[in-house]
Amino acid sequence: MTRQIIAFFASSFLCVALTIPARSEEKSGVIAAIDRDSALLTFADGTSYVLPGEFDYDAVAPGMEVHVIFDLSGV
Repeated sequence: MTRQIIAFFASSFLCVALTIPARSEEKSGVIAAIDRDSALLTFADGTSYVLPGEFDYDAVAPGMEVHVIFDLSGV
C-alpha cells in the first residue's frame, strides 16, 4: 500500500512538472542591424533575434544598447 501511495505522488509530481512552461532567457547588447523585412535584430556580437509582429521599429536604432528577453519554448 505504501508503494502505491509513493508511486501515485511521484506520477502526480511528474505530470505537474511537465506542464510548467520553459523559462525565458535574457541578453544585453548593442544593436548592429535591424532588418524590417525579415523582422530580425542583430547584435554587435553576431547573435540575431526574431522580432514580434507588433514590434515598434521607431523605438530602436543601430548603436543602441538594449536588453532582450526571449522565450526558448519554441526552439
